[in-house]
Amino acid sequence: MAKKKNRKKALKLQMKRQGLLSKAKQAVASVAETAKTVTQDVKDSFKKPSLEEFSALPELADIRSNLAETLYNEGIVSVQDFADWTEKDLLGLKGIGPATVKKLQENGVSLKA
Repeated sequence: MAKKKNRKKALKLQMKRQGLLSKAKQAVASVAETAKTVTQDVKDSFKKPSLEEFSALPELADIRSNLAETLYNEGIVSVQDFADWTEKDLLGLKGIGPATVKKLQENGVSLKA
């Protein structure tokens, strides 16, 4: 019985002889490095600010710290996040009343209609 030819091994040997295998390794390494950089950039752009940074926003200047913490714990970590919340939703949070919502709107926070 004739020995079965290993096509995969033969192709790899042919590519090695032509110098394509080393070029492929370099290309893969380059793409991997680029992917690593892009991944880090994406992670940095979605980085959640700390509670202290959130509380220091000028839009939250007249808001008590415990109310700012309530907003932060509910997932509102930037001024843009308020656009996903209605006035009624905010009033449903513990400690947030009409006066707090009014102060937020006076400070320039826009809520969902």
